[in-house]
Amino acid sequence: MEAPKGRVQNLSESEQLHLKQVWAHLFQHWGIPVDSGKVLAPGARGSANASFNAGSDNKEDAKPAKKSNKLFGRFRKSSSNSSSSSSSSKADPQDRARNGSFTSRRSAESIEQMYPPGMIHDALKDLKPDEVSENFWDMLRTDYPDNLILRFLRARKWDTDKALGMIAHTLHWRLKESRPDTIIRGGELEAFHNNEKGYIKNIELCKATLHGFDLKGRPVVLVRPKLHHSSDQTEDEMKKYCLLIIEQARMFLKEPVDCATILFDLTGFSMSNMDYAPVQYLISCFEAHYPECLGHLFIHKAPWIFPPIWNIIKNWLDPVVASKIVFTKSTDDLAKYLPKKYIPKYLGGDDDYDYDSYVKPDESVDAKLKDAETRDAILKKRKVIIQSFIDATKRWIESSDTETSSKLLKTKISLSQELTENYRKLDPYIRSRSTYDVNGSLKV
Repeated sequence: MEAPKGRVQNLSESEQLHLKQVWAHLFQHWGIPVDSGKVLAPGARGSANASFNAGSDNKEDAKPAKKSNKLFGRFRKSSSNSSSSSSSSKADPQDRARNGSFTSRRSAESIEQMYPPGMIHDALKDLKPDEVSENFWDMLRTDYPDNLILRFLRARKWDTDKALGMIAHTLHWRLKESRPDTIIRGGELEAFHNNEKGYIKNIELCKATLHGFDLKGRPVVLVRPKLHHSSDQTEDEMKKYCLLIIEQARMFLKEPVDCATILFDLTGFSMSNMDYAPVQYLISCFEAHYPECLGHLFIHKAPWIFPPIWNIIKNWLDPVVASKIVFTKSTDDLAKYLPKKYIPKYLGGDDDYDYDSYVKPDESVDAKLKDAETRDAILKKRKVIIQSFIDATKRWIESSDTETSSKLLKTKISLSQELTENYRKLDPYIRSRSTYDVNGSLKV
């Protein structure tokens, strides 16, 4: 299967430039020395962004940036460059930078002074470099590192500044707030260990089930709102369940497929099932922290009571997410997107999978979690691959001609494949087995 455009296997020259810029800023934050002069030079920056803006239909991107919050927008120099900071302040480049992102301010003078080597992107300044680096490599799972970053760039219309702000916000969210990596590693059994009754009820009811693939090979999550009642769980338990399902769906993704499909089956839905809080939370997650991870979202068999509910929900949606929502009424409608073998029999398809049966994994399936020796050996190999990837990326950023850059990009893709294979070996030693591992439908 050929990779779609905008992935590391299929990038234009200007898209490569934006990817190099993101890596350059991440490396500077992590303390990895890199000569970023070529990718942050005024000429390169101007030509790349001009080609993007000419084709952009997002009017918001053309507006000057608002004054930055603590995780977004402006830039600062590292402490090692404090002397150069004072000398350059006479030209007042920082004041000019504050009035707009670099994509809306093209002055060669201001850009040149804003981006000397060693400068740290302001979006990253409140995050600890070691924590950010560790979390970035941890959150990959089977993703290619470049393709993970490219999701954020595509979501922000190839605006490097905005993509970095989004990445920083997501890393802060993963590290300090919702901690989805802890949730997926603990898995379903963690809910039982902690006796989180509402969380357990969601799991046992199978409100959301991962089963089958759509016609584009994307994993399908079947959600049945008729099983939901807000009183069954706390808000925190509902959020944990949402993140468990999202992160489990990520486990099903295999290159070049990088998004999932959600089928909201509203069969039997009534007003007693309506709960706006989880809907808002899911929308915010996909828009802010899992960009470009949603293929289609089907709303199937919406009852007559649904239109006023939809009138409220649609106002919360980003236009990109809204464009992926499809209303379906019949089996034939679904069959345009899903093979019949993965459409449940009760919806007129051929799939006789039991969506109401949950089998709790036995504790014995997690025996490998106790094998620290094997885990550490795999992690040691992983560190070597990561270092090789970093070295190749540095050379790629610093490359002076297209041929060298192309060769190094192929090296990076090969190392990404090694990272994916390494994670497949590591996975049973760090992640509790889910019902999907046990029934064989999930093969990492």
